[in-house]
Amino acid sequence: MRLLIHGINYAPEVVGIGRYTGELGSWLAARGHAVTVLTAPPYYPQWRVPAAYRRPAWRREYLDGVEVLRAPLYAPSRLNGKTRVLHELSFGAACLYWWPGLWGRQWEAVLAICPLLQSGIMPALLARRRRIPLIMHFQDLQIDAARELGIIRHPLLLAGAARLERLLLEQAAAVTTISQAMAARLRHKGVAAAHVHVLPNWADLESITPARRNHGFRREVGLKDETVVLYAGNFGEKQGLETVLEAAAMTRGNPDISYLLAGEGAAKDRLLRQARELALDQVRFLPIQPAGRFPSMLAAADIHLVVQKKGAADLVMPSKLGNILAAGRPFVATAMPESELGRVTMASQAGVLVPPEDGAALAQAILKLAGTPAARRAMGECGRRYAEERLSRKQVLRQWEQLLVGLVRGN
Repeated sequence: MRLLIHGINYAPEVVGIGRYTGELGSWLAARGHAVTVLTAPPYYPQWRVPAAYRRPAWRREYLDGVEVLRAPLYAPSRLNGKTRVLHELSFGAACLYWWPGLWGRQWEAVLAICPLLQSGIMPALLARRRRIPLIMHFQDLQIDAARELGIIRHPLLLAGAARLERLLLEQAAAVTTISQAMAARLRHKGVAAAHVHVLPNWADLESITPARRNHGFRREVGLKDETVVLYAGNFGEKQGLETVLEAAAMTRGNPDISYLLAGEGAAKDRLLRQARELALDQVRFLPIQPAGRFPSMLAAADIHLVVQKKGAADLVMPSKLGNILAAGRPFVATAMPESELGRVTMASQAGVLVPPEDGAALAQAILKLAGTPAARRAMGECGRRYAEERLSRKQVLRQWEQLLVGLVRGN
């Protein structure tokens, strides 16, 4: 199979969409398929392009047997609706450098990763011209999130984006996404049920395994035997991490509870200021950890946090959850029971649900789990079983391959 993948995030990004698209591309290449990826330089979640990727701005490289074509982009230091639109438009314009050459090559399928929604425009034109399958893969519902979280408020811009989304969905031979709730939304947008496929983000069951909590990572970051509450991931607007700081302020009377917030993102500077203003000495911020240290960090925590704002329910599915389950650790999720995150929390029996954006409820759940180590162990064991049964990387990637090859063969 000759496959073209177009999306803004790819390896060597180690978190978020880039990680999953990168592992999909390398796995398909290892299976003997010819894979080309048109993408940006790594920039997420720091929102900075490393010096090594700034020159040359357009470059071709090969990663794990995948031809990777890079196009530069504007990575804003301050993220808001306007700078986000400029960021996305800059990538789309820079990709035009590669499209004439790509247009002249023979492809059997083209996969567009959303967001960005505009990543589907040229693939859709190519698919129509060559009469090959177009697959639209939604890691989150960008238009819905922009509207419901107030990221973009201009009605004409939102209407135009919604119209583009409808056109792309109408042309797609298959529409894939990572959760049942997002699939339901796509069907509500008019996509035929037979064309919608749920392919979840997998867990790294091989590298991330249940391990003892007291090891070198704790010593390296200055922790001892206290109960450690960990948030690891993107510091963005969809997460609402201010709620974690509110909970930390409410639990500061318990000296045996410490918080680690590890990651990068547009909201990090604001969160650092807020933590200083609240004098939260028990809260520590860490940068993104290298892949080799990530499993140790997950094991070092006693309680994990999966937080998102109320308006983000069923627009995104936090990818961090799979690795928390793989690590065999309990978590607290800020979600309503009817949401997808709520459904998985209850089905896995590995987490506690609290309402979104409710610092007091989050603090109460943390205190309860901190005081019941036996319950934490049992929940962690349930989480690992759930991940092994439903989120195996090999299982999900085989489903990806079956879908793509079936579309190419016309099955």
